[in-house]
Amino acid sequence: MSTNSTGPAADDRMERGLETIRRIERAERPGVLDGFSDVAPGFGEIIVGYAFGDICSRPGLETPTRQLVTVAALTTLGNAAPQLSFHVRGARNVGCTRQDIVETVMHLCPYAGFPATVEALKVVAAVFEAEPEQAGDETTGSAAADDSYERGLQMLKALDGLTAAEPAGSQGSVTDLARCLIEFALGDISGRGGLDARTREIVSIAACTALGTPLRPRLETHLRALLEAGGTEEEAIETVLQMAVYAGIPTAVNGLNAVRDVYRTAARQPA
Repeated sequence: MSTNSTGPAADDRMERGLETIRRIERAERPGVLDGFSDVAPGFGEIIVGYAFGDICSRPGLETPTRQLVTVAALTTLGNAAPQLSFHVRGARNVGCTRQDIVETVMHLCPYAGFPATVEALKVVAAVFEAEPEQAGDETTGSAAADDSYERGLQMLKALDGLTAAEPAGSQGSVTDLARCLIEFALGDISGRGGLDARTREIVSIAACTALGTPLRPRLETHLRALLEAGGTEEEAIETVLQMAVYAGIPTAVNGLNAVRDVYRTAARQPA
């Protein structure tokens, strides 16, 4: 049975997609429509209709947060600098501050690693250099370094529900790694100012989904933590669905399986 990609439904998705990408790019005719006409005619329309019409225009996640989710995915994957540049500019166009963007990229260092984070920050710096500074771009500073361990330990207790003075498995040969987790990933990175806890959990969900099955336990942790931070199940679902565009449909399917398992389990637990 064949399907027809034309007609009212296709027109609607193109209109939704065009409206969304115009907000992001601030161009009447998005560049992607003509970018592949010589080698893959029609591919630009597929991008607009699917990525921006079917996925990125969905309700449940406001546009600035969606742009940070996209920046998170592209930073984590580390393989699409031109698209990262486009979406950093897009984040600025829809109201994200410089600090929102920088803190999102830095937050992903424990997931993506230093090299990917450094390269992403180079892209961000180039975008900022080419634009005038706007109102609201003032930074609030970072957390003090001398209390990184205690700050990180408190965050770990809240994140994983730990009550002991040290995380499980922190004795013996893995002591240094455990301390690195607490001081660096949580105390120095997640404990920084400039990005609220809810947004940090959303971009963590994006990163863990994009990186696939090996990150499933961390993804489940951040799905639970999002609710604790005042987020919603709908925001988690929309974040994971958006990864179908940037990390592939299989990663989104696996992420949605984690969403279902975590939130069904939570729903079955007595209040």
